[in-house]
Amino acid sequence: MTAVHDEVGSARATTGARGVVVTGGARGIGKGIAQVLAADGYAVVLVDVAQDAPDVAASLGGGHDAVVGDVCDGDVVAEACRRAAELGDGLRAAVFNAGVTSPGETEGYPLAEWDRVLDVNLRAVFVGAQAARPFLAEDGSMVMLSSISASQGFGARASYCASKAGVDGLVRSLAMEWAPAGVRVNAIAPGTFSTEMQRSMVESGRVTLDRYLERIPMNRIGEPTEIGDAVSFLVSPRASYITGVVLPVDGGWAAGGLPATPG
Repeated sequence: MTAVHDEVGSARATTGARGVVVTGGARGIGKGIAQVLAADGYAVVLVDVAQDAPDVAASLGGGHDAVVGDVCDGDVVAEACRRAAELGDGLRAAVFNAGVTSPGETEGYPLAEWDRVLDVNLRAVFVGAQAARPFLAEDGSMVMLSSISASQGFGARASYCASKAGVDGLVRSLAMEWAPAGVRVNAIAPGTFSTEMQRSMVESGRVTLDRYLERIPMNRIGEPTEIGDAVSFLVSPRASYITGVVLPVDGGWAAGGLPATPG
């Protein structure tokens, strides 16, 4: 799917070179989001601890940038917002995608790991929103990455589920707080996607690919650029009356009940 976006990028670049920040943009879903937004004409600034983040930004084409640093540091996110505002015609959107997972049975689960997961998945989103808000124009938008884990039980993943449920609450609160100023805040709740994180879960032995697929009505794993398409919609004028929403992008997993026919 990435190739498709590369081929049609010039045709889709109708939004103008408005700035956007994507945290965790050097890998996985974040990279897919960055690729779509770049193809849609945004000036993208990545924030990532990965040292090759500038190379990833360069791979998007001209007019993009990266800040190598910790997403938990508000100064790092603020610097990315400043660069995005300068590269583009102001800061249009901030996408808080960076996340980690650390599965393990709750009894005996290290509190240090709990703190790490909550710091990256939730605290960093709050800190990032604080940092980005002053840069956003009246029609600005924030998109936060939640998960279907926020609304469904996943055993031995307490820290991850709790952090993503926190994101959902944060989205609703900030949407109410900033709607009068014209700033929209939404979230996307991915299901299972083809990323390094998903592959590491399979390699850990805690889940199998078949186990994922039996829960997904569309019977396939998603591609990161499919999250990018949803983000591109939510930050665009086409979503101008949408705020406080958590949008599942999961092949039908969250809606799943029973199939139409026995199987």
